[in-house]
Amino acid sequence: MKVVRVKNGVMAALLAVGVLITAFRFQPADEGLMQRVARQVGEFYAAAQGEKAYLHLDRPVYATGETIWFSAYVVDASRHELDSLSQVLHVDLLSPARKVVARRTLRLQGGRASGDLDIADSLAAGTYVLRAYTNWMRNAGDDFVYSRRLSIWPASPIGPQETGSDASGNTSKAKSAATAAPKPDIQFFPEGGYLVEGLPGVVACKATDASGRSIAVKGQILNAQKAVVVPSFSTRHAGMGRFMFVPGTGQRYHARLTLPDGSTADYPLPAVQPTGYSLHVIENAENFLVEARYRGVGSASAPGPVQLLTQVRGVVAYPGSRTLTGSSPATWQMPKKNYPNGIIHFTLFDAEGTPRCERLAFVQNGGAALRVTVTADQASYGAHAPVQLTVRVADAAGQPVATHLSVAVSDAGLAALDPNAETIASNLLLTSDLVGYVENPGYYFREQSTTKAQALDDLLLTQGWRRFVWKEVLAGQVPRPRFLREQDIMLTGQVVSENGNRPIANSQLTFMQTRPSRNVATGTTDADGRFSFSGFPLRDTAIITLQARRAQGGSNVIIRPDAGPVPSNQPLPSLPSLAAAPAGVAAFVRRSRQAQAADLELHPEKAIRNIRLDNVAVTAKRVQVPKDDPRRLYGATGGTVIDFASMPAAQSGMSILQLLQGRVAGLTVTGNPPNMTAQIRGQGTPLFVLDGNRTDIELISSVQSSEVESVEVFKGIEAAIFGGTGGAIAIYTKRANPSYKGADTGPAPGIATVKVPGYYQAREFYQPRYNALLTNPPADPRTSTLYWNPSVRTNARGEAELHFFTADGSGTFQAVVEGVSVTGQPAQGTGTVVVKGK
Repeated sequence: MKVVRVKNGVMAALLAVGVLITAFRFQPADEGLMQRVARQVGEFYAAAQGEKAYLHLDRPVYATGETIWFSAYVVDASRHELDSLSQVLHVDLLSPARKVVARRTLRLQGGRASGDLDIADSLAAGTYVLRAYTNWMRNAGDDFVYSRRLSIWPASPIGPQETGSDASGNTSKAKSAATAAPKPDIQFFPEGGYLVEGLPGVVACKATDASGRSIAVKGQILNAQKAVVVPSFSTRHAGMGRFMFVPGTGQRYHARLTLPDGSTADYPLPAVQPTGYSLHVIENAENFLVEARYRGVGSASAPGPVQLLTQVRGVVAYPGSRTLTGSSPATWQMPKKNYPNGIIHFTLFDAEGTPRCERLAFVQNGGAALRVTVTADQASYGAHAPVQLTVRVADAAGQPVATHLSVAVSDAGLAALDPNAETIASNLLLTSDLVGYVENPGYYFREQSTTKAQALDDLLLTQGWRRFVWKEVLAGQVPRPRFLREQDIMLTGQVVSENGNRPIANSQLTFMQTRPSRNVATGTTDADGRFSFSGFPLRDTAIITLQARRAQGGSNVIIRPDAGPVPSNQPLPSLPSLAAAPAGVAAFVRRSRQAQAADLELHPEKAIRNIRLDNVAVTAKRVQVPKDDPRRLYGATGGTVIDFASMPAAQSGMSILQLLQGRVAGLTVTGNPPNMTAQIRGQGTPLFVLDGNRTDIELISSVQSSEVESVEVFKGIEAAIFGGTGGAIAIYTKRANPSYKGADTGPAPGIATVKVPGYYQAREFYQPRYNALLTNPPADPRTSTLYWNPSVRTNARGEAELHFFTADGSGTFQAVVEGVSVTGQPAQGTGTVVVKGK
């Protein structure tokens, strides 16, 4: 067997670097075929240079009004070493309706960053999604950005207290009464990809409800004549299970299942193929045993030699070919020790090098895992007592390992609410290489057992894997990046036709920045209509106006700035009411409310900022543009202001110049759209300014009047600051107003205003230092999270010492340590801190 490793994005020379693990006798044709496929896999990884992101959180459960503290790890997707190619990380919090409600842009340093996200107390409780990604990660597809579901319970003393809310804001009880529950989604997956007549096959089953949450089902398999062929089967862990049978000639099959509510329903199995290949994988402690079979018709019953290729994140291994004859399967034995831990991808190739069957399994070499211990210096502590935690990371031989870590000490009861939450090991080794949501991924990595190994194999029989598609790899189609690698904050997007169906290549773009400083640049879209701007001044939030025209002229295009990955349209599960919530939730919510109420007493200004006006209609009419509006770059005042926002005619589709006609003394507008001219007091053509940036009448003619907030016309001495003698007309769009919060009615042709946030400066977690002289300390707000340190490094002994003080209350706290070694191995461990209080 030959093993090839992709190192640092480059396919290592097979013999030159000595990665030949075991050698069998090869026929020239065999060696040439598999070496070619291995080379093409290496070229894919070399071109893709994939990245993965992971967020370690201070705890698994939150409430409204609280803060999420996180530590970010960005690693190379193949070797899992901290990656320094991308320098910018984006972190988003999505509401139950999958709308971004909080966003952070972080500067990466050596693949590491940290930050925090406030869960606004005005938000409703529900299931939220936390995601993290680099711009480059999106080239692999939005399914491969980091994503994690979070339960956020209602605890704010100010915000809404609804529970059991779905993505639309309806309570789960009301929703169930209003609409019938949709039919469960139950799918069947033949091992290797196909059911073939006469060949024994394993079929995996996955059952979920409409929100993707697993359900338990049981039933039988029947043929077209309704004869039972599998008397009984049922799902095991997380709505997944399997059964085996031999499909008959010309048959169709379906499952008759009993659903959780006691009803029955029929679901079809995939169609049976008259000819083809099958692939079966059996796992034991040291090896994967692989079987391949073939069924043909007539002269096609002898398909020729077949090849097996396996790979784990670019580590490719392939044994010699096998010949399929009659009913005897071709078999291979693949030692697990030849692979790193993670998902192994089996592919069966025919004699022509065409992939016929695929199968996923999991490599878990227990000896390769790091040992992480967390030890407190005392068995228990009183209130406001100093704590010393010692973290040690070692390999299987007990040798120290240099590791980057983050450490959280939080209420152990919260960890019990989600004991199978994601970990850095479950993410890097499993979920980051799978498409779709994986329920309770931490389950597969806690206390290894035969039952969990079987459940993990069921998962990989039913979950998608698409880091690459064989058709493209074998055709030599290396990935062509659509998204650039960010070394600094960038503004990227695409220019498309008005109907959005076609990218506009060579579109001429003008970039105009109004805040925090004035900046103008130009650019051109590429063949896919994409553009990027970088290097512009950015401190807090930049307000940027983009103008686009076709290469031949005309602004009948739409600018689509990148707004991040497209969220899934799968509904998120609703939370139950507090009365029906898991044990411990009510107590957690009560503590959170008390802590937030105490904080409001100390900081009453927070309550003022969060007062909500219910059932109050507030109306106002804008009569002038505020002097401190960042769009008033020229500092001009005294112009005649026309309020478009309150003008009914502005919604009629008339052009800006048509609406100005006859409304401003001294302004003469002639012609018909799009060929219109304007003069002020007969002194020539005025200058046009759009959101603080000079432009021309052609672009102004393309802006829809419904997008305009107001227009200011400067005449005579009022316009002197603009230069020229023809006066000036300043147009202010709604979207460029920093305080604009109106409904999004779709993009305006040829123009877009974008707010680009600068780098977020992470706050420091509150860490009081108590001493004997402090006789009357203020109330300590730490109730759920006692300690948070997002950046820890082990020393030469593989150790790190951490120091902090306990808070006011008592309880048992769990210390969770996560990280990655300098060689790319995930590290995780836990310890206990007991506080007995005063």
